[in-house]
Amino acid sequence: MDTEQENRIEIELLKKDVTTMAALLNKFDTTIDKMQEIASSLSRMVSLQEQRIETQERITHEVQGILEMRRQEQQNNIKDVYNRINTVNKELTDKIEDTENKILEELKKIREDLTKKDEGFGTRLGQIETWKYGIAAIITFFLFLIANNAINITKLFD
Repeated sequence: MDTEQENRIEIELLKKDVTTMAALLNKFDTTIDKMQEIASSLSRMVSLQEQRIETQERITHEVQGILEMRRQEQQNNIKDVYNRINTVNKELTDKIEDTENKILEELKKIREDLTKKDEGFGTRLGQIETWKYGIAAIITFFLFLIANNAINITKLFD
């Protein structure tokens, strides 16, 4: 009887162990189910994050393309401005040189005209001086005659 009772005790202990194990297995099943739900949620979150990253990468690539295009446009605009500045500078330089040449030509013409006029004035002054000396000689001659009483002044005015 001892063995039978020991066997019963052992059976009861084994039943108790089986019951405990069953409860423990149920808890493991519940835990595994919850872990599967968490893994599924994590998988959806990772997928959603991957989509967001892909969207951000696409947007970043588009923005980089737009920035590069704007940079090229800006460089082209700067080149155009430099070209316009150079063109205007060259045109202004040419116009200034043309104006300088015209002014120099006009100054030469004025100088030539003044030289011709000076020569004309010199000739005219020479003629005036000749007349002046001629008249001075005549006056001197008359004064000489008057001084020597060769001409009576009173008779000239009567």
